[in-house]
Amino acid sequence: MFRKYLAMGITAFLAGCMGSPGTVSTPAGGGVARSNSMIAEEFISYMFATEGGVRIPRLLKYEGQVRVSLDGALGAYHGDLQNVLQGMRQHAGINITMTDGAANIRILRVPAAPLKQIYPTAACVVVPGVSSFAEVQRRQFPRWSRQTALTKAVVLIPDNAPPYIVRACFNEEIAQALGPVNDLYRVSDTVLNDDNVFNSLTAYDHLILRLLYSPELQSGMGPAAVRARLPALLARENPAGGRGGNAPQADARWKTLIETAMNGANARPARLSAAEKAVTRARRLGGHRLAHSLIIYGRLTLRDQPTLAAPAFQEAYQLNLSQLGPHNLRTALAAMHVAAVAIKAEEFAAVITLTTPALATAKRHNDPILQAGIQGLRALAYARLGQNSAAQAARVDSLAQARYAFGSNAAQIASAQAQIEGLLPARN
Repeated sequence: MFRKYLAMGITAFLAGCMGSPGTVSTPAGGGVARSNSMIAEEFISYMFATEGGVRIPRLLKYEGQVRVSLDGALGAYHGDLQNVLQGMRQHAGINITMTDGAANIRILRVPAAPLKQIYPTAACVVVPGVSSFAEVQRRQFPRWSRQTALTKAVVLIPDNAPPYIVRACFNEEIAQALGPVNDLYRVSDTVLNDDNVFNSLTAYDHLILRLLYSPELQSGMGPAAVRARLPALLARENPAGGRGGNAPQADARWKTLIETAMNGANARPARLSAAEKAVTRARRLGGHRLAHSLIIYGRLTLRDQPTLAAPAFQEAYQLNLSQLGPHNLRTALAAMHVAAVAIKAEEFAAVITLTTPALATAKRHNDPILQAGIQGLRALAYARLGQNSAAQAARVDSLAQARYAFGSNAAQIASAQAQIEGLLPARN
C-alpha cells in the first residue's frame, strides 16, 4: 500500500522525494550488493505476512501470463505504465503485458472520498480477488491470507492524485499485486517501504520479483519449502550478494512513532513528540531508519526552531553519506535538507557545493520532485550570489520538474515555490 503521509507545500519539495528506476546498491557488475542471506529473510517477510502483520500461509503468485489494463481516465499515463511493465519483463523476467481486454490486474481511477473512507492513509491501494471498485465498497473481497492463488486484483487510484502519485502507484501497487504484499521499513532500497523515498522499482525490487516468478517457486508452497530453495536461487540470480550478514530487525514501536510523525493529519505537537521518540529509538537501530527519523524531526522543527533542524539534517546527511555513499537517493535527499538550512544561514556558496552532486543523483534517477526542490534552492542561492543567468536556468528547471510532478495544479506549484522562497532571509 502506497501511503501519502506528508502534506503538500514545502514538504512536497523538501520531503516528498520521488524514487528511482535503479538502486544505489547496484554494483558495476550488476545485481544487488547485499547479503543473500539477508535478502532471503526479507523475501520470506514480504511473501508470508501483510503490512498489518497478518500471516499468509502460502506463497501467492500468478501462473502464466499476467495482463494489466488501464482505466481510460488514466490514458495520459499509458507510456508510464508501459515503462513499468517493460522493466518487469526485462529485469524480473515476468510475462506481463498491457491489454485492452480481460485483465488480471485492473488499474482504476476512483472517487477520492469513498476510497479514503475505506483506506484513510493510503494514496492508492491494491485489492486482491476483485475486478471492480463496487466490490471493494461492498467489502466483497477475500483477504490476502485467504487467497489460494492469484488470479485477479484491482489497483485503486483516487481521482485527485497528482501525476507523481499516479506514477508511484503504478510501481508499488502492481508489484504488490504480483505477490510481495508486505512493506518493510528495515530495507533501504525498495518501493516496498512506507517512508516513500523510493517510489519507482529498484534493482532490489526487480530481484525480489524475479525470485518469486522463478520456476522453482510455485503457488501454494509454504514458508519452509520456499526458504529451502532460496539459497540456490539467490546464488544464481544474485551472485553479487554472496557476503554473509544479519538482517536488520523490525521494530513495531519505531514504525508506529515514525508514521505518527509523518502523518500530516495529526496535530503538530503530537507529530513532534513522536518524531523525538522515533529518533531516540532509532539510535538503537542505526542505518537509514535513524537518518529518516532525523529528517522527519528536522522537517517539523525547520520553520520555528531551525537551530534544532540543522544538526538533525547534518547528522542524517553524514550517516547516509558514510553508509550508503554519495550517489544514494537518500544521501541526496538529506543533502537538500542541509541546503535548506544553509539558505536560512545565508551560506549561498555552500548551497551550490552541497547540491551539485545531489542534483546529479536526482537527474540520474529521473526524480522530478527532488530535482524541483534542489533547483528551487539553487535558484535562490545563485540569485544572492549575483549569478543571474544560473539562477534563471535553475528556476526554469525547478518549475518544469514541478509541473511534471504536479501536473496542471498551478496553485499547488505556486504555493510550494513560495514556501521555498520563504526560507530566504530578508535583506537588510
